[in-house]
Order: sequence, then structure tokens, then C-alpha cells
Amino acid sequence: MSNIPDDQLIEPKKASQILGFKTNQQVTKYINEGILKTYEKQGSKRKWLDIEEVYKLPKPLPIPPPDHYFQTLKVNERWKKKE
Repeated sequence: MSNIPDDQLIEPKKASQILGFKTNQQVTKYINEGILKTYEKQGSKRKWLDIEEVYKLPKPLPIPPPDHYFQTLKVNERWKKKE
């Protein structure tokens, strides 16, 4: 058992929704790579995740990424609005 309160544990499906993924595949990958740790709830055989750990993951860049992230790349020309 973990010292994390049960009301702070969420299922991988909920973590996927929080992170903006359409499927659980990426969350499962994070679990397998050790990026997210799983926990147990008493009376449950499912894998549970700490919601705080999920919220602490870095957020992806928006698409298209803002110009100030990649100012020197010519690839950004295709993302600029044509005027």
C-alpha cells in the first residue's frame, strides 16, 4: 500500500484525459518507462496513478509551436500565416 490518499489516485484513462491523449497508450508507455509510478488501492487489482504526478508532467507545445521557441529554423515558414 502507498501513503497516498485513495481520493488522490486516478485510473490511467483519467490521466490520459488530463494529458489530452485520445487513448491510454501514451500513459501506459510512461508507466513502462518509469515516468509515472503506479499505486495500489485496497480491494482493487487495477493500476492507479497519483494525480499530482500526472499534473507535474511537462506540457507539450501547441501546434504550431510559437515562433519564439524555434526562431532560427526555416521550417517555421510553413506555419506562418500567409498575408
